[in-house]
Amino acid sequence: MSTLLERLRNETRPLHEQTEQQFYTEALQNGTLSVEEYSHLLRTHFIFHQALETAIDQYPEFFKDYEPDTRRKTAWLLDDLANLNEAVPQVMPELFADWSPVSLLGAAYVGEGSMLGGTVIWRMLQKNPAILPLLTHARFYQGYGASTGSNWKNFGAFITREGEAHADEVVAAAGQAFIDYQTIFQRSQLPVL
Repeated sequence: MSTLLERLRNETRPLHEQTEQQFYTEALQNGTLSVEEYSHLLRTHFIFHQALETAIDQYPEFFKDYEPDTRRKTAWLLDDLANLNEAVPQVMPELFADWSPVSLLGAAYVGEGSMLGGTVIWRMLQKNPAILPLLTHARFYQGYGASTGSNWKNFGAFITREGEAHADEVVAAAGQAFIDYQTIFQRSQLPVL
């Protein structure tokens, strides 16, 4: 029998890979990501994390051991966007508004996973001549820094404890969160002038 984390990894893998491909993976890997594309990624992450953090805040007792105050990413993203002179994107307060705490575990899995991927992206960005000068004050893709591994391990223990008895709901919600991330990405593109 698979653990919840194994199910999440295996059953959401196709959506995870689809999301990665949509999020400029080739340009990131070959060092050709443009400033506009970098900005688009930051806008996408801001909208997702802002909505998720707002929804999690509605259930402080359930998420107490998640330690939401140490996992907030919207301030980092606001700073990164400000450093690019980007306007704050329009938020999507309805995104997770009607999700149960158990479903939010699935969305949190996607959000926390973005911190693992962020460490890889951070290294790629440092090899990109167009983006490198912007990284002096960049924060989001640095994620939790040296604490990334321990934060993921703590999150794994939390989601297992709170979600194992509701594994089907958590896995389904994680899949929907990946779809929502893709939708945000598509909606947050600036029109080409």
